[in-house]
Amino acid sequence: MALYGLMSAPIAGMMAQTSAFGAISDNIVNMRTGGYKSTDVRFRTALATTFFNNSDVGGIVPIRVNNIEQQGPLNSTDNPNNLGISGKGLFVLNSEGDGTGDRLYTRDGQFQLKNFGEETITGFVRADGSIDTISKTGANPISFTINKSFLVDKNGHFVQGWPANELGEINAASDPEAMRVDQFGFISDASATTAANLQITLPATADTGQIEKAKASVFVATGDLNSLDFVWTKGAAAQEWTLSIAPVNGTSTTTKAFTFGADGTLPAGTTTPVDVTWNDGQTSAITLDLSKTRSLGTQFFYTDFQKDGRSPGDLRTFEFDEKGNIIGEFSNGVARPLYKMPLATFVNTNGLDLQQGNTFSESVASGTALLREADLSGVAQLVPFKHEISNTDLGAEFQTMILVQQAYNSSATVFKTVDEMTSTAADMKS
Repeated sequence: MALYGLMSAPIAGMMAQTSAFGAISDNIVNMRTGGYKSTDVRFRTALATTFFNNSDVGGIVPIRVNNIEQQGPLNSTDNPNNLGISGKGLFVLNSEGDGTGDRLYTRDGQFQLKNFGEETITGFVRADGSIDTISKTGANPISFTINKSFLVDKNGHFVQGWPANELGEINAASDPEAMRVDQFGFISDASATTAANLQITLPATADTGQIEKAKASVFVATGDLNSLDFVWTKGAAAQEWTLSIAPVNGTSTTTKAFTFGADGTLPAGTTTPVDVTWNDGQTSAITLDLSKTRSLGTQFFYTDFQKDGRSPGDLRTFEFDEKGNIIGEFSNGVARPLYKMPLATFVNTNGLDLQQGNTFSESVASGTALLREADLSGVAQLVPFKHEISNTDLGAEFQTMILVQQAYNSSATVFKTVDEMTSTAADMKS
């Protein structure tokens, strides 16, 4: 009976509006969910089909559309592991720490640390009983097992980044990898002192043969600090002083005479090489800047001694910057990039497939991911101490809810009317 076919359209309408109401509910309850992307329900017409004189009534089919490209608000936090995206792109994830799992994408920058795998390392017991894990050699070696710690999202997926070398350079053409950020994952190597600046004031009224000493320490290749004295001896001529080096545990043949000007200064850029052989066989070759050394007045003043070089250091903490770098801060004061986080962009970002935990995966509709550097591509700026929350517009959702309710009620009214017509027709037949 053709009359029964009239019921298909209002039924389809009620089902479609039910789907729309479900999407609205999801959007509202996820108002504060990090990285959540709202969903709209759109409709397409289901055309009727005709067979001879009988016709099936058409209807509508609901289609869910993810608003992934729409920017959500950035929520400020005091958590250094939070990072927000202002602009396009998504963070890259992998479900496995070794990179063999599924590649996923997210806008939620609420990251945390996760232990994954173990490693045996060797350290050395210091005189005070503490353990040194960064020196190459030492007394009383000891081995112990530590957990490796990686940066993950709230689902436990491993956040991906390009590893950086000592100069902070990355290879953006390579595959990103899980980012290890525990204390033992990186070491800042020691470096010997090669340049120094001595700032003292020698007494211009000193007698011939008078000696003034300036104590200092310099780094050797192992990162140890070795002490030495800069010994200044007054010469017979006016404003003449001779510099020699007296290492505490070594020898030096460095000696050089300097004549200060009438104003008590040396020519700008005055330097002298300092060579030391230490008792343990290590050597130092230092360029000493004396341009701030003076011969004035009647007293000796030791103002400053500055040097380059450093001891080895282990990783103490890390932070994000606006370029997507993870900056490691080491115990020796060095700060350098450890990784750079890529942003994934797509031809059709809204075409990504939705996965659990506000993550997404590639689809035919989205196209293949293009991994880009945020600062060089201009697609986005990364914002530390912030994370993106839902892009749901509560006012718009309530407005849509009213329209959906009206559409549902209208479809229900049509269904009721058709039902009454069918009942009337059935009664007439009987």
